[in-house]
Formats: sequence, structure tokens, C-alpha cells
Amino acid sequence: MEIILYLFLAVLIIANFKLFTQLGLSISYNVKRKKQITTPPPKISIVVPAYNEERTITQCIQSLLNLDYPNYEIIIVDDGSTDNTYQAATQTKIPNLTVLHQENKGKPHALNNGIQYSTGDIILTVDADTTLDKVALTKIADRFAANKQIGAVAGNVKVKVEPKIINNLQSAEYATGINLIRKGQSVFGCVMIVPGPVAALKKEALQKAGLFSADTFAEDFDLTLNILKNGYKIEYEEKSIAYTDAPKTVEDIIKQRRRWYRGMIQVLDKHKDMYFNPKYGITGIVGIPNLWLEAVSPFFNLSILLIILLTWALSSEVYLTLLGVGLTLVIFLIVNFILLSIEPKPEKRNYFIIPLLLFYNTFLDGIRIMSLTEEMVNTMTEWEKPKR
Repeated sequence: MEIILYLFLAVLIIANFKLFTQLGLSISYNVKRKKQITTPPPKISIVVPAYNEERTITQCIQSLLNLDYPNYEIIIVDDGSTDNTYQAATQTKIPNLTVLHQENKGKPHALNNGIQYSTGDIILTVDADTTLDKVALTKIADRFAANKQIGAVAGNVKVKVEPKIINNLQSAEYATGINLIRKGQSVFGCVMIVPGPVAALKKEALQKAGLFSADTFAEDFDLTLNILKNGYKIEYEEKSIAYTDAPKTVEDIIKQRRRWYRGMIQVLDKHKDMYFNPKYGITGIVGIPNLWLEAVSPFFNLSILLIILLTWALSSEVYLTLLGVGLTLVIFLIVNFILLSIEPKPEKRNYFIIPLLLFYNTFLDGIRIMSLTEEMVNTMTEWEKPKR
């Protein structure tokens, strides 16, 4: 019985160590000084792939027109939409806005089409359901100016506000989970996924990486690894904020996350040559293995629950297990409150939803397990677009 108790305590120590490590890296990121742009601002080409985005494309374009940056162009690529996306996009006629139309070939092809047409030194991909903060381009340009080794910059994705618990949960998840991970990776210059809603890519690095590929569900992750393979650094810019539409139903969340998680497994399998390979520096030695740990973490989380139940059932030291679980929950709440507080433009709604993240994360673990199982048995899945 003592073995189970010791195992339980070891698991709690590991869980708390992970939380404090994430907090430490996040604070380290925030105290790091950033160089302001001192040279003429590079031209940035904003590429927006759009498929059946009639309801969102106008708002997206308007936010791009309002950006506080002197040198950029906008390229909308309509990927064979069956609604009025193309007509809505062409209503605004200004010199720095171009609208392209192609047969439906998928998001990677639409992005590559826009990139081929672009004239900027930096390519910024933006999803058609996304709006950008006014200073987003300036902060991205600062990052590239500060370090010539940077090949890409990941922006800060936030969830557009809707009065629903499911929306609040996703907002808090982005702030305390997804963006937190990118902060830690940015400290080492190896952000592993540059997200589609706001991905800034040096054109030179993009061309060396071979543009976007359509052979996985995670074209952004695949391209990111190709850029890292070529020796570039990738950082995260928290003040380059993009507000994106989040899935509005449980069904849509499941569809989105299945694609994310299966895409991650596909890309990790595609880049097997990077595993523990010193040729790729910290990306190969730490970054890739850590992503594999992330992929299988649901099984670890389930084992924690099993150990807790066994400890309660078999150990006479029940009060110790209760104390350990209670202390871990308190640490979880405190750390996440701190993480929310150091986010740019923190949202009050996220503070109140933090306790529910424990249940929400368990729900996501279930989707991860389902996705990993599907990928292992090679179940085919088409691109599933959330309902508008």
C-alpha cells in the first residue's frame, strides 16, 4: 500500500513541477526586452484563404484595412466558395487589396497561390474568420528586426467573445494553455506551431521550406518544422493579437480538435528524422519529444485519476491524498490566475472559468485518445468545417 502512496505523491510532484516550469518560462518571456523597429518597415503581404466565409470575410478585411502599419498589401484567395464569399470580398476596392479566385483545392493550395502572387518580404497568413489588433503588424516587424535568424513569428490567438460557457472555456484554454506553451518555446527560439490565424513567415524561409503541403491535416505545423529544419529560429509575439471565431457547439469542438490532434500525429510521423537529432538543436532534442509527450499525455492524466482512486481505496492515509489533491488544485488555480494576469489585454471572464478548465481538459483528453486511436488504425477523415 505504501508503494501506491509514494507513486501518488510522485505524480503530484511531477504535475506541480510542470506547472511551475511553465510559469517560470512564461515570466522569463515577459521580462525579455524587445528591440523596436529602427529600419524602414519591411513590406508585409497578408494572405487570407477563404472558403464559404461570406459571413466573416467583410469584418476580416475591415480589420486588416485598419492596421497601424505603413507598408502592407492584402491578398484574399477565394478557394472555390459556393456562397457569396468572392462577391463580398470584392466589394472593397482599394489599391493594396487583391482578391483571387481558384477552383476548390483546399487551404494549403489557396495559401500557396496567395504567396506566389505576393510582393512582401514577410508573409502573414490570416484566417478569414479572424480580425487583427491594430498594432499586430508593427509588433511582428519588431520581432524580425530584432533577430535576423528568425524565420517565423507566431501571433497571439484569442477567441472572439460570445455569451456562452463553451466560448469562455476555449478563451481560457487559449490564454493559459496554447499561448503559454508558445511563450516557453519562444524563450528557446523554437516555437513548434505557428498558427494559421496569425502566422508571420519570412518569405526567404518560406521558400526554402517548400511552401505549404497538403499531405497532413496540420499544414501550419508541417511548415513550421520545415522552417526549423533549415536552421531558422521561431518566436512568439504576444502583442500581435488575432481574434478568431471558436467552435460554437460540442460537436464542432470535437471536429476541430480531431483534425488538430490527428494532424499533429501525422506531422510528427512525417518528421521522424528530427527525433533526438542534435543536428536540429533544441527542437530535435527537446521540442519534438515534448510534443510526443503532449500527444500521449491523456493516458498519463487518466493514470493519475486511477492512482488517486487506488490510493483512496487501498491506503489508510486518505487525509494525505486529500491534502495532496487539494494543494495541487490550489496551485493550479493560483498559477493560472498569474498566467492570465500577465497576458496582454487579459479578459475578466477567463478568471471565473478557470475551475471548470479541469473538467474541460478531461473532455479534451478524451478527444485526444479518440484521435490517436483513429490515426493508429488509419481512419480516413475529411476536412470538417465548423458551422457558422
